[in-house]
Amino acid sequence: MTQLLEYSPWNFENKLDLLQAELHYLNNHHNMAELSYQASIVSARKHRFYHEEALACELYGIYLVENKMIAKGLEQLQNAREKYVKWGAMKKADDVKDFMDLASQTTNYLWKASR
Repeated sequence: MTQLLEYSPWNFENKLDLLQAELHYLNNHHNMAELSYQASIVSARKHRFYHEEALACELYGIYLVENKMIAKGLEQLQNAREKYVKWGAMKKADDVKDFMDLASQTTNYLWKASR
């Protein structure tokens, strides 16, 4: 992927950043993961790749929810949902909404159980 980036940063920059984010996450390098997710989102937005911005926001949101940063994660998931709608991927937007609802319900349940 790095070689492809040399030929066309426009097309491959955000993809490489997203792959690096996922790899950092798998290796528990959380600071680098966050920076890479954010870089992927910025790059996709800059190049107007709405579907890839949506994917980066979705994966970043899932990462945040899984790492107990629920409010920030739901914000990113909402961003993803809006981008999927803009792109016309209504089923995908609905799937993200379902995940958001599940994350919210789980958080509320855990909060009530801890009281």
